[in-house]
Amino acid sequence: GSVVVKTIVSGGSAEREGSVRVGDQILSVDEHKVVGEPLSVLRGLILGSQGSFVRLTFQRKDMGEAHTFDVRLMRGSAEYLQSLTSSKTIEDEIDQLRLQLRQALSHCSQDRDELDRLRKMLQTERDQSQVRERELELMQQENARELSQLNENLRNAEGGRREAETQLHPLQQREADLAEELNRQKEKERLRKEYIEELKKRHEEDKQRLEGLFLKEQAGRREDQVARLGGENQLGKIQSELGRLRTLEQGRREREEEYKDRMQQELARLQDAVRTQDVVRSAVKEVEVKMARYTGEYLQYTQQLVPPEDALDDDNLFLA
Repeated sequence: GSVVVKTIVSGGSAEREGSVRVGDQILSVDEHKVVGEPLSVLRGLILGSQGSFVRLTFQRKDMGEAHTFDVRLMRGSAEYLQSLTSSKTIEDEIDQLRLQLRQALSHCSQDRDELDRLRKMLQTERDQSQVRERELELMQQENARELSQLNENLRNAEGGRREAETQLHPLQQREADLAEELNRQKEKERLRKEYIEELKKRHEEDKQRLEGLFLKEQAGRREDQVARLGGENQLGKIQSELGRLRTLEQGRREREEEYKDRMQQELARLQDAVRTQDVVRSAVKEVEVKMARYTGEYLQYTQQLVPPEDALDDDNLFLA
């Protein structure tokens, strides 16, 4: 039949694991099916040396549905498991203490590094402070020199002021002379303005006189313009007649040019005819010369072909 969990041992491996419940059915032990096997076989598979592990497969029915799950349990009694838990707790505490010790050593190393860094910073600050002190001393010396120079400049300025006061009297006298000269210049300016006003008055009179002359001149110009317009009309008529005569002269010249072109064309035609006649005459003479030469050559050739008369005798023919 089937093997079902009836109770769970307090402090045992199943209770510590927490997955196994009362009523769960054991299906297999280390992948060995135990359904239908006797309890002795199941006991032999489950029991073993303490500290070893066994793998159990359970089936649980929940809300009418069955599902299987595997559980890995350590073999051993509750006391053995408790001792393992105690030793593990001690080992965990030792590991925790070791971790704390390493952290403390790490903190000590960090504190040492921080202390070294602070020492270096302090030394740097001291060096910088010494440099600043030397700079302050140099600045104080420079300020002392500048103060001495300023005092010297102040004394020189005081001497210059006294010298300027000494030279101020001639300048005041010079100012009085300049004021008197300015008054004289103002008087001259007044006289110059009066003279300019007189010149303006004379200029106005001359302007009126010139305007009268200008009006008379304009009247004369208008008369001259009328006469000029009449002359221009007459000149236009003359130019028109001259243009007509030029047109006639141009026509005459064009006709003369046309006659000249025709005469040149006729002359060229006659010259071509004369040249053609000369060419024909030369060709005829050349043909006559060639005919005479060919005739002479032909006669010579025929004389060579015809035998002499004595060659035609009977005796000569027989001998031949």
